[in-house]
Amino acid sequence: MILVTGGTGFIGSLLIEKLLQTGNSVLAIKRKESTIPQTLLYKKNLFWFDADITDYFALEDVFTNVSQVYHCAGLVSFDTADRNLLQKINVEGTTHIVNLCLAKKTRLLHVSSVAALGDEKEDTLITEKSKWEWDKKKSAYSVSKFEAEREVWRGIAEGLDAVIVNPTIVLGAGDKKNGGQIFTRLQKGLKFYPTGSTGFVDVVDLVNIMIRLMSETQITGTNFLINNANMTYQELFEQYAHYHKITPPDVPASRLLMGVVWRIQNILRLLRLSKSKLSRDIVRSARKKNQYSNEKIIQTLDYTFKPMKQTLKELVE
Repeated sequence: MILVTGGTGFIGSLLIEKLLQTGNSVLAIKRKESTIPQTLLYKKNLFWFDADITDYFALEDVFTNVSQVYHCAGLVSFDTADRNLLQKINVEGTTHIVNLCLAKKTRLLHVSSVAALGDEKEDTLITEKSKWEWDKKKSAYSVSKFEAEREVWRGIAEGLDAVIVNPTIVLGAGDKKNGGQIFTRLQKGLKFYPTGSTGFVDVVDLVNIMIRLMSETQITGTNFLINNANMTYQELFEQYAHYHKITPPDVPASRLLMGVVWRIQNILRLLRLSKSKLSRDIVRSARKKNQYSNEKIIQTLDYTFKPMKQTLKELVE
């Protein structure tokens, strides 16, 4: 039996679909308040179980006859008010998964993030070996993903059979949060673009790689940075706008402008006059010029990524 955490999420739901297509039986856990996607209702060989990953004993009840675990559950937030929640869900939840996998001798694939990797100079690619170092500018999300991944490495040191993936920004149809919010704002006539750059990967590529890594049992005790293309936000917005036949934003969002906007939004949120989630951490992230390597995963699996233009076309369609 294969266990998937975060089964109702963007990555987890597509992963379950792919696993079912290849004849696997899947046990998926979700929170009581989560809604099962329409595409996963009444599926043969799919079993849902209500369990919070922060509840060790609820998770323990699920681990019967489980041979593989895909840990996709986690909280993505750059809101400083969610600092404690990020620690509880991402770190404490992962600790429970690691300890149960150790106890049950279960193979684990952990979905981490490039936020758990270190930064490099602008002209240097970030790799799996880039060292994460704490400083006061690190977001609470980055800290939580680093500490969660550290729990997996601790488990590996204790004999855990595990592999870690560190995806860049994941794009794909059906994403109503995170990356999907970027394109929703573009469609509403966004005028400004962030001046930074980062990496992007299609959710289909990510899921396909996860399944292959899980099946290659000789691959263990290591991590893989999963990235397709490095692009500036301006390039991304222009390409998407081209396929959607809308006007791309043409004004660079300067440091001063971004700083003023997030402070105004923060005041409006405190006064309950706005629900915007623009934060200082988001502004800092949008200004960074990061580039990521995909050499290790390509060499290991001889993998060919989907063209990013195809991903953007599919998003529009």
